[in-house]
Amino acid sequence: MTVPLVAKQLAGESPFAVAALTASKATMALGTPWENNKPLWVFGYGSIIHKVDFPVEASVFGFIRGRKRAFLQDSHDHRGTEENPGRVCTLIPVTEWNRMFKQSVDPNSSICWGVAYKVQSGKEAEVKEHLDYREKDGYTIDFVDVFEEDGEPAVLNNVMVYVGVSDNPSFAGASSLEETAGIIARAEGPSGTNREYLFRLCNALRERREDALDPYLRELEERVKELVADL
Repeated sequence: MTVPLVAKQLAGESPFAVAALTASKATMALGTPWENNKPLWVFGYGSIIHKVDFPVEASVFGFIRGRKRAFLQDSHDHRGTEENPGRVCTLIPVTEWNRMFKQSVDPNSSICWGVAYKVQSGKEAEVKEHLDYREKDGYTIDFVDVFEEDGEPAVLNNVMVYVGVSDNPSFAGASSLEETAGIIARAEGPSGTNREYLFRLCNALRERREDALDPYLRELEERVKELVADL
């Protein structure tokens, strides 16, 4: 069921070149904690898009504003190991993105597509406990508004999302697209290969809306495929 509308590459080589990150890392403010027995919506922008391992009643494909999805979070428990961590998604404010990558992205026009899921009624506390464990490698709960069309008001408010803020222990920090692609092409963990995580995410977004796959993801996907072909 779908809720209706109402309800690092170097400079000069890529738009995702890494800038020298000398400023101190900022931590985004977190929202109000979810209260037990209240309806619970969860926004997925990474593996939750293609691996929904909890009961849901409804879903909304939409976007959030002012943040960028990036493979800047080390994975020691799912797509990598302690000895050889993989690299998975987090959401960072555009101000942090602009410091890490040689870009000047307007926070007012920056969006990130994903899927919001309404947890089955009566299962909220159980699902939250499950997701807290699933996202335990450095992730923190925050809350976002979800939109469906540009210029329209949010269709969902205070949707829970798991983010790896930039001062968490598993935050990888700025790295080139080549370095990130190299890690993803080779890493593997208990949940499978790191490249499967990337490819499934890209395919899930592409199937829903072609332009939901932003240029950063497109280029990363292409580079990982090239590396995998040479393995």
